[in-house]
Amino acid sequence: MAEKTSSETTCPLCGANNQCAIAAGKPAETCWCFNRKLDEEALTKAAAITDAQCVCPACGQVEKTPE
Repeated sequence: MAEKTSSETTCPLCGANNQCAIAAGKPAETCWCFNRKLDEEALTKAAAITDAQCVCPACGQVEKTPE
């Protein structure tokens, strides 16, 4: 099994900036993910790759279904 790697500011799924407020030294409640429904499958995949589960908005946000 490959060793897990981590970067506080990089999305482990796509390599983009994950926009994590905590990694930027800001309060957790200011993070993009704090008040959004997150994609559990994306978080599970991220956890398998890295010790952190911080993914970018494009990978972690659950798509809104059209009404």
